Amino acid sequence: GKVSGEAFAKLSIAGNDLQVMFEQAIKDNLRSFRNVKRSVAPVKTALYNWFKKYLGSKQWPEEIMLIQKTFLHGSNRAILETILADSIETYRLVKEKEVQRKVQESEQIYQYELPAELFYNEHTDEKLDYDNYAFTPLYLPVDRSEPEKRFEELLNSKSDKITWWWKNGENKRDFFGIKYEYEGKIFTFYPDYLVQLEDGRLGILETKDVGDRDGKTYTKAKAEALQHFINTNSRKGLFGGIAIQRNGRWHINSQSIYDWSKNEQGSWDDWEDLVL
Repeated sequence: GKVSGEAFAKLSIAGNDLQVMFEQAIKDNLRSFRNVKRSVAPVKTALYNWFKKYLGSKQWPEEIMLIQKTFLHGSNRAILETILADSIETYRLVKEKEVQRKVQESEQIYQYELPAELFYNEHTDEKLDYDNYAFTPLYLPVDRSEPEKRFEELLNSKSDKITWWWKNGENKRDFFGIKYEYEGKIFTFYPDYLVQLEDGRLGILETKDVGDRDGKTYTKAKAEALQHFINTNSRKGLFGGIAIQRNGRWHINSQSIYDWSKNEQGSWDDWEDLVL
């Protein structure tokens, strides 16, 4: 449990670099986690507790600094990083199973049906004259996004191909939701539109802007959850994905893995023309 003065001297590292090096060593072993930054502090605490329990570091002078130096020193680092990596991988597998269990427990298994009636607010909704909406008269929120408004124009222009379409809301009780996981937490995602086509297909579509700032985060999680829902659903003719208008044309991404970084690099290979 005691460290000699000579040993302490051998562990010397420039003070300004010590914390950075220690945290970087932790980050290097956290690459399988999405939010590495948020995970560093809990791992540091776990390491400090490990040193206290097994090496008696509570009795060391300048305990935290000496733990960091010991971790980073020579052959110690390789041994301790192996222990750390094994522990993180074990935790990751346990965490994944826990998240999957929570999704399954919280997911509502039901045949979604459109509400029997809807109410509108004359101060927050506007009346529109579009064809084939699921309810008449048609009232939609005034504060809809620009991509949503442009998509509704597309739906109206394809009225001969559409049996009905529906602007989804964001209320678990009344509207259609899909569970998704993001950074270890469970959320409900409410796709923007349900579109029943004359050819029997049913589309589940979420509109986004071509400059979507959440493309690598929330949109990715939602897009992949939507594809999982479609691919595991027994209903025939079900399709959907993220829909974006680009250069005047609507495109859809139906990939099981949503890679927005390709779009940022100018590649739209994962996208197809949206055919209604």
